[in-house]
Amino acid sequence: MRPISRFVVERDGVEQASVVLGRAEIFEREPLEYAVARLSWADGGLGDARAVVAAAVGSAPPGIPVYLPVSAAVSADHAARRDVALACGFELFQEKEGFRWADTGQALPEPAGLRLEPMSRIGPEAFVSVLGRCVAQTLDRTDALVFGRQQPRQWATTFLNHHASAADAQSWLYAETTGGAPVGFVGLAQREGDPEVGTIVLIGVLPEQRGHRYVDRLLTAAYRAARARGFVAVRSLVDVDNHPMMAAMRRSGADPDADPWHGWLFTSARDA
Repeated sequence: MRPISRFVVERDGVEQASVVLGRAEIFEREPLEYAVARLSWADGGLGDARAVVAAAVGSAPPGIPVYLPVSAAVSADHAARRDVALACGFELFQEKEGFRWADTGQALPEPAGLRLEPMSRIGPEAFVSVLGRCVAQTLDRTDALVFGRQQPRQWATTFLNHHASAADAQSWLYAETTGGAPVGFVGLAQREGDPEVGTIVLIGVLPEQRGHRYVDRLLTAAYRAARARGFVAVRSLVDVDNHPMMAAMRRSGADPDADPWHGWLFTSARDA
């Protein structure tokens, strides 16, 4: 988040609660959105927490969405933070489950019936049309919102520019059948701040190729790439309403209970 203003409740010169309003990086390609973050309050100060959040939302331009993210991995008091959001008129926009796949030396067979090409060999252009067609029917609410505001090619190009670094190009994989028909893709990156852990940035199967469990083979391909890069685990977030992907993650051996990587995104806006 790019901070703009900080709101504080003080009592007798002692800070009781604070929050920061800034430009949302949740939608980094959509800089008009705002977010409130870094919310803190003193013991017993939930009323003060609600007051600073309400003040921050009230200072945002009318009609512009304000987002409030809550992460179980970051905040042990995430339940109280969700209560503050709801008390301030926010609505739940998206909930994501965190999955962790651990490399225990298990068998990872080469995905049958697929030919995989890394971005480091074929370049990003081959991914652009595939990404656009896959995400056009995405069940991820954040991706669907941002995708709907841009042309597919523009969205895919911008997304790759932001999320497919040269260091990770070896593990962004384009998939096609052995007969040459496009199937989809998977993008694996090093998790920020953790050189031993990877994360699945994005994965997709073309609409006409769905129903054949290609997603299972793409996940296996991602885990093979993670092993080749020396990662000991892969952590990924999935929209809980994306039931096919939730099921695929479980089939792949990824565990939703391995750590508290779970997130909620709330939204609110002043009337225009």
